[in-house]
Amino acid sequence: MNILYILTSYNLYGGTPKKTLDLLKSFQERSSLYLYTPAYEEFKYLFEETNANIYEGLYRRKIWKHIQKIVEIIDRDKIDIIQTQFSFGEILGVLVKRKRPHIKLVVSFETPLTPTGVRKYILPKFYSHVDRFIYISDYVKREKEKNFPILKNKKTKIIFNGTDKLISNKSTVPNLKTFSLLDVAGLSDWKNIKTLVEMMKLLIYKYNRTDIHLYVAGDGDERENLEMQIKEYGIENNIHLLGNQSNVLGLLKQADIFVHPSYKEGFGIVILEAMIEAKPIIVSNAGALPEIIEENVSGFLVDPFDIEQWAKTVLKLIDDKDLSKKIGLQAQEIVKEKFSIEEYVIKHKKLYEEVMENV
Repeated sequence: MNILYILTSYNLYGGTPKKTLDLLKSFQERSSLYLYTPAYEEFKYLFEETNANIYEGLYRRKIWKHIQKIVEIIDRDKIDIIQTQFSFGEILGVLVKRKRPHIKLVVSFETPLTPTGVRKYILPKFYSHVDRFIYISDYVKREKEKNFPILKNKKTKIIFNGTDKLISNKSTVPNLKTFSLLDVAGLSDWKNIKTLVEMMKLLIYKYNRTDIHLYVAGDGDERENLEMQIKEYGIENNIHLLGNQSNVLGLLKQADIFVHPSYKEGFGIVILEAMIEAKPIIVSNAGALPEIIEENVSGFLVDPFDIEQWAKTVLKLIDDKDLSKKIGLQAQEIVKEKFSIEEYVIKHKKLYEEVMENV
């Protein structure tokens, strides 16, 4: 069977392109990739190294141009299955299926967020033409079925994200000071970085821990608001907004604790990457994060808005080095057992076979 993956861009700062790259590596010559906004060209060579057929659609929102191109790819590469995600990709997949009805269409839900505007109302009609849905967590499944009841009657499978040890791209990274807290996240409201800023204020002024530094790798719409908040509190020397960083491994290796306060996370591959590096982890007890982290075993679960609880959990790990090391090593073992790339690929292969057999 031959699979065509429809993807937004080469952006390996995001989890979805990372996972698609892993699938391309596994299925190689049986895979093709179509990008409808081929940005982040600096990562293109990694996709080309997979031996998959790579196609780019430079048509912006000219949807019929994309459809024409994808149909050509289907015929040329003898495609059996299309896998896509996000609302624009979902719409493309369904419209292409109308032109090539033999194609099996798989939609992967990568986020619990609901599309706004007209897409919110037209997508349920499109979902009736999808052959199989993948959810990356139970949390995403619950949220999607709540917003789109039609999905409750569709064939679905939950496949947790998988990852393996990151490979350093050797680009330079800042030297993190001890004690260092690290988060890798887009600076959007639901990533909840403002909770970490409030926590740092508490650690510095209430607990007099000026030796603790917070580093955040990522960028987004909330950056200006966060910078204003940090300046208002006078803690610029202890909080470092690094922007997008291509060498996440270099940061993880230096960090003492990984923190992630998102209150609406669909999964979070970066959590797995921190686990592989045996880092003690503190995350919110919200979204899909409790499906990854087990309390006091592979990390700690904290109310996303309880600033005092965040601060005390950080201090507990900093002041108890034995506990910190134990939690990190347990996390490392769990990620190898439960969230491996091998398991992720095997489950996709099985799903593709079921789809082709109409199981």
